[in-house]
Amino acid sequence: MDDDTRFKDLTLPEDEPWMSYGFISKIAAQVSLPYRKPKGGVKEIERRNGSLVVRYVSGADCLPYGKYPRLFELWACTMIKTDDPCFDPETNTLHLGTTFREFLRLIGVNVGGKSLHTIKPQLERLFKCVYIISNNTETTSQGINFTVAEKYQIDWLRNEPQSHGLFENWVQLSQRYVDMLRDHPVPVDLKVIARLRKPMAIDVYWWPTKRVYNLRERVTITWQQLYRQFGSDSELKEFKRKFKLAVAEVVEVHPCRITLGPQRVTVFPNQTSVPTVTQTRAVERKRAAAPSPAPARAGESERKPRESIEAHWIEIAGWGEVWMTSELFDVGPARAHLEGSVDSVSCPVRAFDERNRALHGYIQESLF
Repeated sequence: MDDDTRFKDLTLPEDEPWMSYGFISKIAAQVSLPYRKPKGGVKEIERRNGSLVVRYVSGADCLPYGKYPRLFELWACTMIKTDDPCFDPETNTLHLGTTFREFLRLIGVNVGGKSLHTIKPQLERLFKCVYIISNNTETTSQGINFTVAEKYQIDWLRNEPQSHGLFENWVQLSQRYVDMLRDHPVPVDLKVIARLRKPMAIDVYWWPTKRVYNLRERVTITWQQLYRQFGSDSELKEFKRKFKLAVAEVVEVHPCRITLGPQRVTVFPNQTSVPTVTQTRAVERKRAAAPSPAPARAGESERKPRESIEAHWIEIAGWGEVWMTSELFDVGPARAHLEGSVDSVSCPVRAFDERNRALHGYIQESLF
């Protein structure tokens, strides 16, 4: 599917452990699977986001729902995007390990017997699910249909590893599903996802994570639009209550900029959840271009404590860095400086040191 979102390569800090960052499909970042088992035996639902329409059709007893199908797609997308050896691109086979518990450890799920009985049917439902995706305009029609998996073999109860080749758990994904996962996936922070409890909170984190990649100005969405996009097992009033709780859960671990009004929700430009190569190199270039401050004259450091040797780079999570002393640092002016919401003449952070001048309004400049 065509998409007007332009993603850049992911920057992985050298000191981050393997799989600190992952990827999700751009479809999962725009529309959602059910959160609970659909009532009344419903085996087909539709989600809308602008002109994008995704219809999920069950090939099992019901549609996949809850946390585990989302975690599987996150893991599958990450393995495919990073060319992990557990994925064979020639056959589109994703190897889950010699025990299913080994696979669950890879996606950060501690599972016992009760959890296993929940996970097993959820993934079987996902493997059998049909995606019908369309993106139509008044003059053109564009669509694609596919089932998630073509074949799979999983011993759900095996606990002890077997010799390689004797028995392995695997799922052979359909080519169209693999294409969807490969098509401009969205980088996400797994440390954030690990701290989110509810499946709606996971969706709420994914949604603005994709949104800010091409967001220059704030965007407003009606509650009715969000209701069609995320769906719910309840009426609009209850959906609004649950969505607000999900946003509160996300904000606790990730500084996304969202305001919730009585009629509309507003998303503001923000630093991306995972820094892109473009953003990282832009900061490096600006730092390199910024002139070094002139050496302090004798006794001047006492008269101007802002230029004391205690100044250092202070990180504002999800926003960037400022050069400041801990004593003078204030997160509010620092954020206003980085997003350029205060003019350069009256910005105290910019005036503090020449290092900050090159980064004034950096967030606005780095979003496409």
